[in-house]
Order: sequence, then C-alpha cells, then structure tokens
Amino acid sequence: MRKAVLVSLDAFFDADIKELQPDSTLSRMLREGVFCRQVKTVFPALTYPAHVTLVTGCDPEDTLVGQNQPWQPDTPNRHRVWYWERKHIAVPTLFDAVKAARRKSCTVLWPVCCKNPAVSWCFPEVHPLPGENIVLKTLRYGSPAFILDGERRFGSLRQGISEPGLSNYAAAITCRAIRRHRPDLTAVHLIDLDEMRHHHGTFSPEARDAIRRNEERLDRILQAMGETPGMEDALLIAVSDHGQSDISVTVNLTETLKKLDLADDFGVQSNGESAYFFARREGADPARALSLLQSRLKENGIRRLYGPEDLRRMHAVPGPVFACEAADQVVFSDGLDENKREKATHGFGPGHPGENCLFAVFGKGIRKGIELPSMPMRDVAPTIAGLMGVPLPSARGMDHSREILL
Repeated sequence: MRKAVLVSLDAFFDADIKELQPDSTLSRMLREGVFCRQVKTVFPALTYPAHVTLVTGCDPEDTLVGQNQPWQPDTPNRHRVWYWERKHIAVPTLFDAVKAARRKSCTVLWPVCCKNPAVSWCFPEVHPLPGENIVLKTLRYGSPAFILDGERRFGSLRQGISEPGLSNYAAAITCRAIRRHRPDLTAVHLIDLDEMRHHHGTFSPEARDAIRRNEERLDRILQAMGETPGMEDALLIAVSDHGQSDISVTVNLTETLKKLDLADDFGVQSNGESAYFFARREGADPARALSLLQSRLKENGIRRLYGPEDLRRMHAVPGPVFACEAADQVVFSDGLDENKREKATHGFGPGHPGENCLFAVFGKGIRKGIELPSMPMRDVAPTIAGLMGVPLPSARGMDHSREILL
C-alpha cells in the first residue's frame, strides 16, 4: 500500500496558479507531477460539503453533508452547531478504507472528522459555542495525547484560532506526525488563504501573502517526508475546495420572504453566494414561491433560481425544496444576526469563476508534467484510493490513478 499526505489549500483556485513561485513545491507538483486545475466543486461551494466529497467520492446527495451547518432556523449564528463529527457522513470515507486495510490515518483540522474511530491521530476542527471551553472541546473531539503533544511543542505558533498562526500550527503538527508516526494517510486542512480572502478580498495583497505561506508550508511538509524513513516514497497530494469572489451588498432573504408573504411557508439558510429554502409546513407550495421570486430577481439580488429538478441535477443534498444563487457582488443573509461584513465569500453554484479547484499529485512512480482534463470533485477520492491501493467501492466518482501512475 502506497502512503499519501493530503494537503487541502482552502480557497485556492485556478486563477491563483499564476501567483506561484517557480521554485516552490507546489509549482514543482504542477511541473513534475500530474494535476488538474479544473476540479469542479460541489453545490454549494462550501468548505465542509467539498471536503466530505474529497474523501468520499460522493456528492452531497449521498453524503448528506450539504452545508457547514445543519439548518437551525431560529438559532443565532454564534450558537449554531456545525457538522463536526464523522457520524454526520452517510457513506464510507478514505479513512475508513485505510483502516479496513489495517493501516493508520492522521487528520489535522480536517472538516467533519471529529470522533472518528477510523483515525488514529486526530487534531479536530471545532470551535467553541458560548459557554464552552475550546481546550476541553478539542480534547473531547480528537486524540488527547496527540493534541497535547502538538500543543506542548507548537502552541506558541498560534494566537487562538486566528490566521496565519493557526495554519502555521497545523503545518507544524503535520510535520511532527509524519516524522513520529509515519501514517499511511495524513490529511491536513490549511485555512489561511480562505480567511485572508474573506477579510481582505479575493485578490488582495493579504491573499497573495497567504498563497506564499501555503507554498512554504508545503515545502516543509515535503521536507519532513523526505527526511523520514518510510515516508520518503509517499505521495504528496494537494487539493482545494472552492475559490471566492468579492462582495459589497448584503440581501436579507428572510425579509424578502416576508415581503412576498412566504415567511410562514418557507425558511432560508444562507450559503453565502447562494441560499437554500426549506418548507416550514406541510402544504407549502414551492412553485408559487419560485414564481413570485422569479418576478423580482433583480431587486432581491438573485442571479438564478434552482427548482427541485435543478437541485437533483446538481447532486445537492436532500432537504431544501429550492435554492437561489446571488447576483454579482451580493451575499445572502438569513437575517438572524449581524452580517459578518466580509469582503469576499463563496457558496456559489455551477459555472462560477471560482468553481475550478486543484488536484495535484507528486512523488515516486508518478508521471511527469501531465495535466488531466476537467473532472467533478467526486473523482478525487477514488483516484487517491487507487493510488494508495485501497478499495473504496462506495465512491460514485471515477478512478484516474491509471492515468497518473507510470
């Protein structure tokens, strides 16, 4: 079984490739490995649904993770729970496949991976709700000995959960895990670029700086692999989940429903640049709601509406009865708390400029300088499984490993 180190560069997309330093590990991966720069993200383009698809090979319609959070219609944002735990995923994952092959996995801030019996070393991605202690919650959701070792050695690198400290911390813990534990599958989620884009804009200087930092983190991870017996032949795999685009106008869709006399029938969940609509009562008429919204698209900041057939075609999660996508520069709010005042966001649908994500493979036995054609995100997991030599029969995507291996 071939080992692999999987690095997620949150919010990196094909427009960023031109920003890479020519001598960085990531540039080498594109020059000397196999890559695809048009991995089409899921709908909606959000971190948790995408990361679940990346390790299952299934779309949200099968994984049942179609948002970062379950729909919690009357709960303020800061009190809402997220899809933190493995139990929320309805299908097998790469981590399950590795365990079934009697191998071991390590995850560092990988979404929807908490309390995961298939993972030997887990540093969980969670955040505290009001009244919770982040230290106790982290220990409860992950692997305590692994977490405490990382905190003791690298705790000075971070300042709470702010960036770039958190991603520096995650990269250091990943290098430590590679050197100490030599996992068969290591997966780390680097959030720095996503945070910089949200706070400063899609193509801001701060975002470019975050790309540089991610290049340096990949350099260190590859160095750790090369210096560790048993890891020097492991594959380095880089993926991403979505791009972003700038926003300047917030539209409160709850107020829109009230104005159209639809608020008793439907509730809304904002996805950023899109939104789900849920039926609040039996007998609610989606066709009427779609007709009323269609007649007022522009004034409500809506680019397009997605009916039930559209959602099925996009392999969206079951539950929402219809959805909408935002016009340029618009972000949707559900109206339950104050807008976060971000400068850029995501959550868009098919055809958006930010939909083209990255998949790149580098290492021994890999073809050199091969660019794969466009593929859906569900192809990534079965391809990684094929490269590692572990079965993942539940995946709906295609295995492209034969195109990658020598």
